Amino acid sequence: MIRICLLLLSCLHAFPASGDDERPRAQVAQGVLAGEARDGVRRFLGIPYAAPPTGARRWRAPEPARAWDGERVATAAGAACPQTSRPAVGIAPDAQDEDCLFLNVWAPADAEALPVMVWIHGGAHRFGAGSLPYYDGASLARRGVVVVTLNYRLGYLGYFSHAALAGEGGGGNFGFMDQLAALRWVRDNITAFGGDPARVTVFGESAGGVAVLMLMASPEAEGLFAGAIVQSGGGWARLPGMQAMRQRVQAGLDTIDVPADADASTLRALPAQALVQAAAVDRSLGFGPFMDNVSMTRQPVDAFHTGRQAAVPLLIGTNTWEGSLMQALDVGEQGRQVADGTLARELYRHETSDDALRRQLVFGDFAFVAPARWIAASQSRRASAWLYRFGYVRSARRGEVPGVAHGSEIPYVFDVLGRSGGGAPLAEMSEADLAMSAEVADCWVAFATLGRPDCAFAPWDAYSRRRDNTMDITDDGARQVQRLRARILDAYDRFFAPNASR
Repeated sequence: MIRICLLLLSCLHAFPASGDDERPRAQVAQGVLAGEARDGVRRFLGIPYAAPPTGARRWRAPEPARAWDGERVATAAGAACPQTSRPAVGIAPDAQDEDCLFLNVWAPADAEALPVMVWIHGGAHRFGAGSLPYYDGASLARRGVVVVTLNYRLGYLGYFSHAALAGEGGGGNFGFMDQLAALRWVRDNITAFGGDPARVTVFGESAGGVAVLMLMASPEAEGLFAGAIVQSGGGWARLPGMQAMRQRVQAGLDTIDVPADADASTLRALPAQALVQAAAVDRSLGFGPFMDNVSMTRQPVDAFHTGRQAAVPLLIGTNTWEGSLMQALDVGEQGRQVADGTLARELYRHETSDDALRRQLVFGDFAFVAPARWIAASQSRRASAWLYRFGYVRSARRGEVPGVAHGSEIPYVFDVLGRSGGGAPLAEMSEADLAMSAEVADCWVAFATLGRPDCAFAPWDAYSRRRDNTMDITDDGARQVQRLRARILDAYDRFFAPNASR
């Protein structure tokens, strides 16, 4: 009996448990990762791409991730970067920690040298995480790409300027530096998941779209990606200078009783949540990256104006109700006065007579729609660009909202509509809703695969300033339209574009 027991024990040691044995594995620079496979997709979640930005590393450029011994189980997303909740912007992740520089990878089971799509989430540079449910990359991966989502430092932990740190020479756009570090990690490690580092497309929405434009303007990002997608990312806003950012930060620090003469050690000893609280008082538009003369040495808008941006294919567009963002941000009294002025009333007389909706249209056109068209025209002089307007409202919501709200295209892009946090339950989605979701995802994947959006939205020609062509995605389908709302957008060009003759 004893010999039989010993034999059984030896067998148990010789054959690992079936769950562990079936886990997909990937060898990266830091060690071996053990993920999970489901429905034809391998998932590797919570991968550290940089060292924890904590303690003495707070407000420093990201350092390489540490190596680990043995296998690291990669089946759960890492903590999100510290943030507060803002329902109008998006849900706040439950698990938060200053040790938050993680990324997630989805890849087909048989992936080999596939295109890679790297998602940079939005959230006004203060909210969000790459692990939020509506960024689930499985559906895109099943179309034949490797998908990466990532966290980056947010709020005052990510974008910070203070006299006490001036002598360190580290700049202040730490969230942007994190994005660069993640792209370098992808370049060095994505082959382990079946991705091709020479075929990386960066895509992002809102603040993530701003980040993509910054990457296109940054010499530091040269060679890290071969294509770009900007969803509602603006394009005209000029980044504030270091002194303006310093004043903005101190205004927040004043609310938590941190004096202007605090030294670096005092600042680094502050609890992360205290800094989150300080940043939360700033509800104005435009918080985030600034000209720190280290990570950002040129204004992105100037790079596009002078043709110094990356010469890569670009897909760019906006939604029909970008003004919904006014619910979450303070656009200021001056903005409201402009929207209520005689010129605005005349300009929008054919679109609405409702004062509130006109204000939202003015905000959306100025901050997103007109800049996107200008960026497409600027990029078309360097490489091919494609312009879209997303106006498909799901069937059950038609008549209830004036259009597609800021960020509401995301469940369609990831093809998670009705599941994985993609809006309302699946039972509330019509066949047409689900078909549109599949078609949008197909177009984005086609762009990442071919460098052009060859998909169901055909024909979709590269943008030409002469033709001023836009792919207009509506409740009735998608069609290419010339000079879409041109009378209004031309007016914004005349007054606000970098080449305006004001």
